[in-house]
Amino acid sequence: MARKKKEVVVEESTTQEPKVTKGSHLTVIEWPSGRTSLEWDHAALARDVREAIEAYELAQKKPAVRAKAAARKKKTNG
Repeated sequence: MARKKKEVVVEESTTQEPKVTKGSHLTVIEWPSGRTSLEWDHAALARDVREAIEAYELAQKKPAVRAKAAARKKKTNG
């Protein structure tokens, strides 16, 4: 499973803006005063967990069953 690379957005200004670090599930906002706030993207987290569970369960099946499941998924998505 591929993960999104973190994006760091830093803007220098005289108003002392916070430093924002965005990940695929979590955004971290660090204020100059030392305060840190976290914002979760629950939908993205749930989607990635669901995909990881499906991938694990598929890997546990026999090769013929995996091939059928992949063909079925390709047919419904394509």
